[in-house]
Amino acid sequence: MRAQGYAFALLTAAFFGAGAVLANRVTREIDPLLTTELNLSIGAVLLAAWLAAQRRPLVPRGLTVRDRLRLGFVSVVGTGLSLVLVISGLSRTSPVNGGFLMQLQGPAAVLASVLLLGDRLRGWQSAGLAVTLGGGVLVVLRDPGAGFTAVGAGDALVLAGAVLAGLAFLPAKSLMAKVPPLQLALWRLVPAAVVLLPVLLLAPGELRRHPTAGTIGLQLLLAVTNFCLAYVTLHLALERLRPWETASVLQLEPAFTVLVALLALGLAPTPLQWLGGVLMIGGGLLTNRPGPEPAPAPAPAHDEAPEHDRAPEPARDRAAADGPAPVPPHDPGGGNPPPPLPTTPRPAYQNSRGTTP
Repeated sequence: MRAQGYAFALLTAAFFGAGAVLANRVTREIDPLLTTELNLSIGAVLLAAWLAAQRRPLVPRGLTVRDRLRLGFVSVVGTGLSLVLVISGLSRTSPVNGGFLMQLQGPAAVLASVLLLGDRLRGWQSAGLAVTLGGGVLVVLRDPGAGFTAVGAGDALVLAGAVLAGLAFLPAKSLMAKVPPLQLALWRLVPAAVVLLPVLLLAPGELRRHPTAGTIGLQLLLAVTNFCLAYVTLHLALERLRPWETASVLQLEPAFTVLVALLALGLAPTPLQWLGGVLMIGGGLLTNRPGPEPAPAPAPAHDEAPEHDRAPEPARDRAAADGPAPVPPHDPGGGNPPPPLPTTPRPAYQNSRGTTP
C-alpha cells in the first residue's frame, strides 16, 4: 500500500515537472491566456467526467458564505491568476528556471502561515526556508558573472505566480475538511475558467492561435496530465501516505523538469543552477520534515484503570459488599426516632386472633 502511494506521488511529481517544459513549448505558438483557458476548461471537463464515473457528487454541499469566499480566492487568485502569471513567465524564460522557481510556493505558504495565522517555525523549518531561498537565487543567476541583471521578466512572473499559489494553500487547507480533494480540484478549475473567459475575449490585439498539429497535441497532453491525471494521482497518493511524505516526494518536481528539458529540448542547467536546484530540493525536504510526535501516556501500574476510568459499581453489589446499613442509635433528647420493631407479616388466610377460620 505504501509502495503504491510513493509510486503515485512520483508520478504526480513527474506530471507537474514535465508541465513546465510542455508549457514553454506550447506558448511559442499559442498565447499564454488561451493556453491557460484551454488547460482549465479541459481539466474541469475531465475531472467532472471522472467524478461522474465514480458516482461522486460534483457540487460541494454544506459550505458557508465564508467557505465560498475562500473557494473563490483559491480558484480565481490561487489558480487562475497564478496560472496566467506562470504560463506567461514560462513563455519568456527557460523551463528549467520555471520548474525550480515554482518550488518557492512552499516557502510562500509557510511564511504566510507565520505572518497571517501566527504559526511558529521550528529550527529546521527556518533553516530549510533559508536554504530553499538561497538555492532559488542561484537558479535565477545562472552564471556567477552575470549578477542580478540576468533576472528577466519571465522569472519575475513565475515567481509572482508561485507566491499566489502558495498563499492559496491556507484557505485550501481549511476547505479540505469539508470538500473531498477531487471535488475541490474541480471547483478550483471551473470558476477560474469562467472568470478568465471574458478576459480572453476582451484582450487587446490578436492572440497567437495558429498552432501546428504537433503543438495541438502537446497542448492536449499538458491539459490531460497537469490538470486531470496529476490531481487524480495526487489524491491516490494522499490516500496511502501521510501529507508530509507526499509533499517530500513532490519536491522532486524540478528534477523531472531538468530531465525532460535535457531529453526533449537539449537544455542543460549551468553548474550554478545544478547547485541551486540541489539546495532547493534539500531545503524543501527539510521544511516538510515532520515534528516529533508526542510521547504516549504511561500505562497505569499493575494494570489498574485510572480512578476516572473505573466503571461505577452497581448499588446492589456495593450494598452487598458493605453489609447492612448501620442503625442509628436512639437519642431520647434528640431528633432521632427509635428504630421500628421488626414485624412479621400475617398470612392472608388468618384472622385477627391468629387462628384459621
